[in-house]
Amino acid sequence: MKPLINLLMATLLTLSLNSCSNAAENSVERTTHPKGVQQVMKTYYIGRFAIDVPAEFNLAVQSQKIRYAEISDFMWSSSDRGKERDTLWMQKIAEIKKLPKPVDKKATLIEEVTFPSIAKWAKGVLYYGDYLLTQRVFWTILADYGETGIWLTIVGTNRDKMVRNFTNILAHYESGLRQVQTEFFCLKYGKILLPYLEQEESYARFEGPMGMMLKVETSEIHKAPEKEGIIDRTVAAMATGFATGLHIKKIRSQKKVVAGLPGEEEILLGEDVRHKNVSFDWEYLGKVESGEQPMIQITADTEADSLDEKIRIWDKVLKSFRPAY
Repeated sequence: MKPLINLLMATLLTLSLNSCSNAAENSVERTTHPKGVQQVMKTYYIGRFAIDVPAEFNLAVQSQKIRYAEISDFMWSSSDRGKERDTLWMQKIAEIKKLPKPVDKKATLIEEVTFPSIAKWAKGVLYYGDYLLTQRVFWTILADYGETGIWLTIVGTNRDKMVRNFTNILAHYESGLRQVQTEFFCLKYGKILLPYLEQEESYARFEGPMGMMLKVETSEIHKAPEKEGIIDRTVAAMATGFATGLHIKKIRSQKKVVAGLPGEEEILLGEDVRHKNVSFDWEYLGKVESGEQPMIQITADTEADSLDEKIRIWDKVLKSFRPAY
């Protein structure tokens, strides 16, 4: 049953999203459950937004893209940072060398470069990441900022322009969550202190109790958003008989402002002869070329048990969504 409702929702939503999540351990909020149990909420920063999620939820996947670069930060796992970064770098080089070589090139790897002006230590490798399109080259960078490290990958056709781009991005990285008087874009453990320019995406997936899976996605848009939101698309899809064999019940379907943005919310119950599944969705269609108002979708997928409690969790999470600055 679950694949059926997922397929339905994917069709209804017709998403064009592609994908700074950071749990602020010192930013918690306690709310009382119906049974009097205290629930701890953690704050996560995702791109240019923040959201509170129950502490029982695990951040399973997090990724982001800014100014054409896919970038992620991490905490070093060893006290011997030098040894760890050397090991990670050798592993990355080994992975790149295993990529298929373009037929007209001697090797996949083009060059390795040390960047003394980036962070405390940084290395980059230029290589052919797509053996069929040799005009497109890839840079992958490993940078050491002390407490945190960064992986960055960018694709393009001009070596030097790419270097200038990722050097600027990495020069504006700052570890930690302190508030600053400027625009920023969050990673998992820090942020990029740059305003929106272009090519921004963020994605986070949380896995929680009671089989709940929560996703947050943001993406810039380059043309005016479609006029139909999820409510109209759901009505149209159901009218065409797409859900043959699957009974869909609307638990909630309404316009809803979240983070000051006029979006739409739906909670749908899908049922066939064997299973029941519930999909929660809130969508804002976005403003053209905006970092503060990108296309946003917040979703949750789960079985239909403990539905009242799951709706309470959904309402609290959705209400907490807000700009990061």
